[in-house]
Amino acid sequence: MKKSEIVGIYELLDAVEAVVKSADLTQRKALAQTIDGYADDFPDEYYWAVGPQAPMFLHHLLTSIDIACRPEAPSKARAANRLADRKPEGNA
Repeated sequence: MKKSEIVGIYELLDAVEAVVKSADLTQRKALAQTIDGYADDFPDEYYWAVGPQAPMFLHHLLTSIDIACRPEAPSKARAANRLADRKPEGNA
């Protein structure tokens, strides 16, 4: 099956926003309080994580979302593409 549209970061962010907004108000408040608590307890990490150079935070966030949106499947994230485990080619 061929996809007709490219799914980029903005489509992903829109989908995450829609899911959070569709959650119960109590759950959304709990999430907001958890985010505030994290920012208060770990301000350096939080402000780095919401800054422009946050690859590890993004990794954990997307992994958590991926697992949470698939309740019918076992808690298993997609396999990572690990370049470090590949054998070198040639004389490297």
